Amino acid sequence: MTIEMIIEDVHRLPGPETKPSEELLFPLSSSQQRCWFIHALSPGGSVLNIALRWELKGRFNASTIERAFQTIVDRHEILCTRFIDKGGEPMQEVARRLDFHLSVVDLTAFSEEKRLDEAVALGHREAHVPFDIGQLPLIRATLLRLSADHGILLVTVHQIVFDGWSIRNLAHEFGTIAAALDAKRPHDLPEPPLQYGDYCLWQKEYFASSSFAAETTYWKNKLSGAPYFEILPDHERPAQPTYRGEILAAILPPALGDKLEEAARKHNLSLFSFGCAVTALMLHRCSGATDVIFGTQIAGRDEPDLENMIGVFLNNLVMRFDASGDPTFDEFLTRVNGTVQDALIHQRMPFHKLVEVLNPPRDSQRTPLIAINFTVLRDIMDHKTYGTFDLHGQPSLSAGSLYDLFFFMVHWPNGWRMAMEFNPDLFERRTAERMLEFLMAAIEFAISNPNARLSSLLPPVRDRIAPPKSSDGFAAIDASRPPPSASPSEEPADAETRMMAIWRDVLQVPEIGPTSNFFELGGHSLMAMRLMTKVASTFGVKINVMTLFQAPTVQEFTAHVSTIETPPEPWSIVPIQPLGDKTPIIAINNTMIYYNLARRIGTDRPFLGVQLFDPSNPRSLPRRNMNEIAADYVRLVREARSHGPYILFGLCVAGVIAYEVAQQLRQAGESVPLVVIADAWLPGYIQRLPFIRRFLFHCSYHLHSVKHKCGLVLSGKQPVAEFLVSYRLVRQSRIMDLAAALHLVSRAKLGKAKLVIDDRANQWFLPHLEEARGRYRASASGDNVVVLQSDHVVTRFADPKMKWPDLVKGKLFFHRVPGWHVDMFQDEGADRTAEHLRSLLDQVDAERDHHMVRREASRA
Repeated sequence: MTIEMIIEDVHRLPGPETKPSEELLFPLSSSQQRCWFIHALSPGGSVLNIALRWELKGRFNASTIERAFQTIVDRHEILCTRFIDKGGEPMQEVARRLDFHLSVVDLTAFSEEKRLDEAVALGHREAHVPFDIGQLPLIRATLLRLSADHGILLVTVHQIVFDGWSIRNLAHEFGTIAAALDAKRPHDLPEPPLQYGDYCLWQKEYFASSSFAAETTYWKNKLSGAPYFEILPDHERPAQPTYRGEILAAILPPALGDKLEEAARKHNLSLFSFGCAVTALMLHRCSGATDVIFGTQIAGRDEPDLENMIGVFLNNLVMRFDASGDPTFDEFLTRVNGTVQDALIHQRMPFHKLVEVLNPPRDSQRTPLIAINFTVLRDIMDHKTYGTFDLHGQPSLSAGSLYDLFFFMVHWPNGWRMAMEFNPDLFERRTAERMLEFLMAAIEFAISNPNARLSSLLPPVRDRIAPPKSSDGFAAIDASRPPPSASPSEEPADAETRMMAIWRDVLQVPEIGPTSNFFELGGHSLMAMRLMTKVASTFGVKINVMTLFQAPTVQEFTAHVSTIETPPEPWSIVPIQPLGDKTPIIAINNTMIYYNLARRIGTDRPFLGVQLFDPSNPRSLPRRNMNEIAADYVRLVREARSHGPYILFGLCVAGVIAYEVAQQLRQAGESVPLVVIADAWLPGYIQRLPFIRRFLFHCSYHLHSVKHKCGLVLSGKQPVAEFLVSYRLVRQSRIMDLAAALHLVSRAKLGKAKLVIDDRANQWFLPHLEEARGRYRASASGDNVVVLQSDHVVTRFADPKMKWPDLVKGKLFFHRVPGWHVDMFQDEGADRTAEHLRSLLDQVDAERDHHMVRREASRA
């Protein structure tokens, strides 16, 4: 149906009701009816606010902005509309005129550092100010002036008169009209061919004449027996929905964004279908359920001429995907696309009618039919220059969330942004962060492994959902879901109690609770390996040590262990902290010790670990040189990130490996702007010291080490037995066994001390690497290098800069970090290291962005 046919139909329809004051009355559209109902449930809430942020740069003034919005309001009756109850039926009333007033807040009195913070705070506050839909206006704007040529424009509109598609239309009209006003000329925008109220009259007549027979048959069949799919929240649901919302987001690296679009094109699919498949995959693996359901919105603007209207046209669709049989991702993608295409064919069924037809059991704590939502938004608004100013969109602020979880892919001029909105009354922020991390992992999986089965994607920690409810209200059982490995008779509380006992033993911490965090309690790689052994013995399952990154608390770790059935997770590439769009840090080995440091550096910079050897699978290794070993690490680094720039990080012998990996990457034409080496001497330097100096150096080191260990014993941080058996001579003499037989030492304490020492056997590959380091003769490098020294390092009788200036021809930075070797990236050491590195890391990003700009300019 064309726009001309709609206009012709409108002309044949009875006109809107009028009153003496000439206000017009129209029925509500189907989209507005749902908004009316939600508003009635939460009349003082802001969940239906759409909160926009536009950045203005250049020459602009408040008077022009206000006049531009006044013109827009005059052009679109929907923006002069309020909503009333007439005889029990909601109606929209269009006023003859609405005088628009712009609010202005001058932030120039604040320091430059605080202005943006104040602007963000005001934006959040403005987003949550509710509208009364019975009163005008339902659109407002506030100009935050940051300087004479820089401002933020906050525009807030109620969803009953506005939708996501309208954002671009509003921005274009504002820019065009403001530029024309400044130039003292008429704008050239065409008059709207019809008003939103006319569209509502047509839709009412259309719905009255249509039985929706085909749509009703399709949706009843499609959703017959459908469970109510939801992710079990961290907190008990309140009696009434709170609709609170927070947004987390991560920018896809440009290369990954390009691969995402290329993958959709390769399969001849829309990005929406591909995004649905990835989201459904993530939810399937996250929950274990094979019947995955979430909602989405369609624009509802079938005709091109409707694209320029301001109003709310969208309709909700319920998407039900079948992940049974463990298909490959390509096979699953075909299933998903079929579902998406069928849903689009039957999209005219209004959501409120669908609810009436299916009549699911009502629950005041939940939205009907769908708890989770997904959408793709492309080019919400153009970043353009209008006359004397530039207008740039910024990510919207959350004014509240209708759904438990809302995942969306948004395309901005600088690339794709993956985001999720969650209700903090239901989910902890860390839970939401892990789900977003897992969605990012699912995207990588879908692009890189289209022929892999869905089960090969590592399930996240929170692999659980609430028992789904079928459409008749009874609990539905998914027969395809594998039973947990743990005994079904064992209550979660019993499993947690046993797990807490193991953690107390391993960590030597008396107070352990369900929320205790392994890393925050001082856990490190050696303890982690011992923990895996005890868990395997107690629970009868084999679990990979990398699970601790995703499940660092007792409660999360226990939940994961109780559902283990799939093989252990891949260990060669570890996403220690996967979020962010800045240049990632890639650490060689020792992935466990970087957990705290990665989070101190920030969630805007990925921190990855690469490991050539599985710590839990000892085996004999052939004798190889450092160049050969580094070449294998180069392969892993490039699997983690196909091209540079690269930031490499290594501790001790891994620092030497990082140095050689950087050399080989540079020879391959890649950029390595920074290498961080911790507690590593220049290879061969100590061995080449004159005998007397080398002897004095070793004596100094051992005295320093003994002093440190004695301090630990005297402070109670290390048992005496553990201190003594740390020395090979004591272990070989078996004197501690004799002391235990004479009851001078507790056999239990001696056993624990031996376990601590034996844990080093889990680093079975270290002698192999150290032997290669002993034969390695490094060549000079032009890389920029940071050398970190912990309190463990003694430089007396040796070069205080560990001899690295002899080889490093780029910039060389030295920093002393508090802590003892593997502990140097915990607590204060993590803070100091992050502080030392931050400016250097930012410089790497600035240079990367500069090169990208120059490259784009050369292409142009």
